[in-house]
Amino acid sequence: FEQGEVRYNDKYLAERKAFVEYMDSPEDLNVEKIRELDTIYHPNQVFIEYNGTLAITPFILSQMPNFWPLVQILTTVDATTFQMYINAMRSVIYEQLKYSDTIICNRCTPDTSASMLRGNIKAINKKAQIFYEGEHGAQVTLKEGVLPFNINAPIIDIKDDDYGIWYMDAIENPDKYDGKEIILRGKFTETLPGYHQTFIMGRQAMVCCANDTSLCGLTVTGVKVEELVKDNWYEVQGNLKTVPLDNGGKTLVLYANRIQNYQKPQDEFVYFS
Repeated sequence: FEQGEVRYNDKYLAERKAFVEYMDSPEDLNVEKIRELDTIYHPNQVFIEYNGTLAITPFILSQMPNFWPLVQILTTVDATTFQMYINAMRSVIYEQLKYSDTIICNRCTPDTSASMLRGNIKAINKKAQIFYEGEHGAQVTLKEGVLPFNINAPIIDIKDDDYGIWYMDAIENPDKYDGKEIILRGKFTETLPGYHQTFIMGRQAMVCCANDTSLCGLTVTGVKVEELVKDNWYEVQGNLKTVPLDNGGKTLVLYANRIQNYQKPQDEFVYFS
């Protein structure tokens, strides 16, 4: 469904016993067409190149024959324009990334912000693997950049604008924060059944639009939950500790030693830049 600026080389295709079929719209790839193509080519693998301006949800939800199972969704992102598109056309980006298994950020430069790319992508799709490629297609490792807070301070004070950057760094590097004293501000989002001194505090990251959000939350324990009000905002000071997860990973829990009311910020959403 995509005809880019460069067509596939016929010699390249012939050497690999590969064939290309061009279609005008996803509706053209119906069950009858799939059976026809399968009869003609008897393919071992099928790659569907999808136009980035088209909604992918109808295609994902369509009934594909069981002899053409959907195995993996790979998505490429132009790192040089991603910030502009995520700010101006978030719903379009959301549609292209929400089902992806692997996301390849290409055209990365030494100035590309890994935390900006990763934070915005993970807000849309937490399960996706992310890879970075340079301007010539080789895989690169991006610098993380300087964190906007002092991780070595006696008490790490996370300001409203920095919560998203801290959250992504914390969930990916929990050991870095193990034993650290910290001040966090967020909304009381939910309680944990069976845990009488524990609740979830966090902030919402916009996934598609203001009505479609994903919680960037943290477990807080050691408080009198019955004295708190759901959906109210609080400032919590305490010590972070890592705890094991069933999948073999780790997460952080905030053991509170002080909690007080906090005025809801003018902009409640989390940003990653």
